[in-house]
Amino acid sequence: MSNTTLNYNKNALDVFRLIATLQVFFGHLITQFHLDTAPVYNAVYFVRGVPILFVLCGFLAAMSLDKYPLKKWLVGRFVRIVPAFWVCIAVNTVIILLAYAVKPTLMELAVYGGTQFLGLNFYTGEWLRGYGAGAPNGVLWTIAAQLQFFILAPLFHKLFKKLSLKGGLGVIGGLTAFSVALYRVGGRFLPDILNKLVNVTVLPYLYFLVGGMLVWAYRDTIIPFLVKAKWWFAAAYVGWKALEIAGWVWFLDAEKYNTVTTLLLGCVMFGFAYSYAWRMPRDYTYGFYLYHMVFMNLCLEVVTTTLTPAWLGVLIVLAMMALTVAASVLSQRFVELPVAGWFKKGEQNHG
Repeated sequence: MSNTTLNYNKNALDVFRLIATLQVFFGHLITQFHLDTAPVYNAVYFVRGVPILFVLCGFLAAMSLDKYPLKKWLVGRFVRIVPAFWVCIAVNTVIILLAYAVKPTLMELAVYGGTQFLGLNFYTGEWLRGYGAGAPNGVLWTIAAQLQFFILAPLFHKLFKKLSLKGGLGVIGGLTAFSVALYRVGGRFLPDILNKLVNVTVLPYLYFLVGGMLVWAYRDTIIPFLVKAKWWFAAAYVGWKALEIAGWVWFLDAEKYNTVTTLLLGCVMFGFAYSYAWRMPRDYTYGFYLYHMVFMNLCLEVVTTTLTPAWLGVLIVLAMMALTVAASVLSQRFVELPVAGWFKKGEQNHG
């Protein structure tokens, strides 16, 4: 499908991963601490973090599918994502049980544990509604969506091997239209609980997850084009985002995100990321994403629900960030790297 002529390992994708993770943190910060006035909200959410992370997920999934056999790839995705996720759930559960005055019954605790460890993180038992923001693990719906995507990704990977670029763009167009239709139909005709369940699956977000795969599949055509036109795409993104904020392009909204805004953001990311080269020596963004709401909820529960006066608010934010970074480092040091090492050693022993 593609004759690689560029070194695609030389990029600044880590910069965008870092920006995306910090945007998620500050987005939750302003909403949970009631700082989300219209100007502040529009500034913090001018670039959305989760779409960047999902587009990157699709791009890197396609890249690694070119390198590894399917079984090894699937196991590798599980090993990369799930153990750290489970440990985060366990740590958060201990913190909740220690910090929260309301104690669950054994049945409530069993239901909570089962749903959270299985990735049903949108569920929050009634006993937990008063803790922190009211949904202790709600942000982790993205992890379950990624795992669902990994089941589908090999199918799209094979499909793009057979299609021309025009055909691949048609797939993305179809998935985008599907997401818009699902948003319209689901909101009007599906029962509320079913609509909520659908919206925490991978289905509404396939168009930009698979969009990332498309960029890798046709990289020798798409990436040079995006690099050359990056400033045009940046201008288009700013203009379209302004229209979105003004409420003029609602007809292309899907769940959580405007579809055109999201696709333009992906184009901007690849255009600038492949114009520069900067890689982080260690990537702690996954751990930061996992743990940021753990400490934000803890702060809301036992410290404060406001960030005033300003000097105290700054100190509290820095403390939350420091705790989250520390948890990220510990997660990588004692969970992610050891598990990856055991997996690699097991492969060698069976190789």
